[in-house]
Amino acid sequence: LSATMSEGRLTLPREFGYVVLSLSGTWIANYFLQIRVMRARKRYDVQYPLLYADESHANRDEFNCIQRGHQNFLESWGPSSVLMVVNGILLPKTSALCGGFITLGRIVYGIGYALKGPDGRLPGAIIAHLGDFPLFILSFYTGAAMLGWVNKK
Repeated sequence: LSATMSEGRLTLPREFGYVVLSLSGTWIANYFLQIRVMRARKRYDVQYPLLYADESHANRDEFNCIQRGHQNFLESWGPSSVLMVVNGILLPKTSALCGGFITLGRIVYGIGYALKGPDGRLPGAIIAHLGDFPLFILSFYTGAAMLGWVNKK
């Protein structure tokens, strides 16, 4: 592995750029889902500051599924981004690839949720979890490798 660490200094591998690009992709997913919510607000007349349409709204389920798809992304975005960066220090290509799965999965998740309701989430969730679960597991390896407990390849 090409990252080097010494007292107070970290040198990132050139391939860390892939992690930065992957993180940038998550912003594309965010904007995509955000635009879908803004359009749904207009289409279904759900006014701010309401986050969700209330029980009496004629298009409650349609709007709320679109909104929920975006909210679910936001709930996992921060932790996933941190794991991409941390693991990217030692495993930049793997981390970036996992980030790509997260981005693609969250877009598919949001579209599926909007089109089919809660039952439409599964394909996107599976794709996203192909990225976030490995990042979670790899964080233990990355920490152990940084401490010298396991051999870095």
